[in-house]
Amino acid sequence: MPILAKKTGQTGYVEHCQTVRMDDEGTLTREVNGPGTAWMELDAALHRAIGIGAAAVTTWLTTRPGAR
Repeated sequence: MPILAKKTGQTGYVEHCQTVRMDDEGTLTREVNGPGTAWMELDAALHRAIGIGAAAVTTWLTTRPGAR
């Protein structure tokens, strides 16, 4: 369980958003991580936030007064 979700009391999304897969024998299994789950969505959101932060820092570094 993600630490931030536990601290904010928002673990319901991670517990609810799971994937059910069927193997070759027809057995169903629940997955809490992997494609189609909350973990993938949270990972994508974290990468987006890191990218936005990196873009903001890069922009600030290149546009500040005295920058070459």
